[in-house]
Formats: sequence, C-alpha cells, structure tokens
Amino acid sequence: MDIKEFIGGTVKELDEHNLELLKDRLVGEYLSFVFVDEKKITQDVFSEKVADYFEKTELKTGDAFAKLLAKYVANLDDVVKRYIPKEPLAKKGELVHLMSRSIKYYKHAVEIKGSRNLTLKQVADYSRIMLSLYMGAIKVGMKEVQDYEFSTEELDLDKIISAMKAEKAAIQFPIGKITLFNLEELYCTDTATFVLTMIMFYYIKNKEVEGE
Repeated sequence: MDIKEFIGGTVKELDEHNLELLKDRLVGEYLSFVFVDEKKITQDVFSEKVADYFEKTELKTGDAFAKLLAKYVANLDDVVKRYIPKEPLAKKGELVHLMSRSIKYYKHAVEIKGSRNLTLKQVADYSRIMLSLYMGAIKVGMKEVQDYEFSTEELDLDKIISAMKAEKAAIQFPIGKITLFNLEELYCTDTATFVLTMIMFYYIKNKEVEGE
C-alpha cells in the first residue's frame, strides 16, 4: 500500500465530524498551514498535507510508506503485548484452562500482523483489536488485561496517546528506563506511528458511524 492509496482510503473517506476531529489533532502539532486559514482547509487540501507529511518522512528516514506502516503495526504490538497474559499450558494429564478473551483477540491480531502486503481492511482490523486491548489495559491501571470491551465507543484517544507517550522501553539503562517512543523529530518512524494511530482511530470511528 502506498501513500496515495492509504490517504484515499482513510482521510478522504472521513465524514465531516471525524475529519474535523482529526484536523484538530494533527494541525499545529504535526502539520502546519502557512498560507491557509485553518477554517478554510478542505478535505482535499488536508489530505494533501497529510500525504506530504508521510512523503517527507519517507525522505528523512529512507523508508517507503509500506515500511512506515509495518513499523506502526510492530509498534502497536510492542505497546500491547506486555499487557497480554501468557497463554495457559496444560500439565500432563490435565485439561488446559480456557484462554482469556484478550489472548484470543491478540492471537488473531498477530496473525494479521504476519500477513504480507497488508490491506487497509487488515490494518483497520488490527488497529481496532490492538487499541481495544490497550484501552482495556489502561482501564485496569496498565496491568494485564483478561477481558475487554471491543466496542469502539470504549476507545478514548486522549488516554491512548497519553499512555503510549509514557510507555518505557524494555531495555534498562543506568539512569533508568527511557521512553519507548522518541518524538523529538517530526519526520521519524516513531512520530509517524502516532500520526497513523490518530488517522486509524478516526477511520475506525467513521466506520462505526457507517454501521460497518
């Protein structure tokens, strides 16, 4: 999937409500319009600016958009997997206990992650599962989540973004753990992950409105 295909299937498909919410998230912190009044930013102009962001990120990182998208998928897994319980193993002569709902959904998401040439539908399905699981962890105080709500109404982007920014890397340093994401650079894979998270959040919410 290239930038044009991704933007055409997500940003350009948002209804007015979700488009305005995404604009509020991205314009100013991630995107800037020098000669255009924010109130006059049309869907096409905004879509072009989002595409421009990813094109600049491609140039800065040397990674094609497909690789940035793959990194986004991998980053969500890094965030979520630490809150998924280990799959129960049966001892000899015993029946294995039923796995938790969170494990079942996580395993399905991992299957999607392993696909080659991810489609937009796969990225959307993966994002919805992972964001729902992460929201479940947030609700229980960033602990392992056994069960969770799959409804998109339960998703809270403010809490998701705040929690992601606070995540610590697994590697220990003498001065303590560093954050998992380095957001100092605008055009980098970590920042692109946050931009993609916001786009996919509103794309998912938009599909909810459409009844899909």
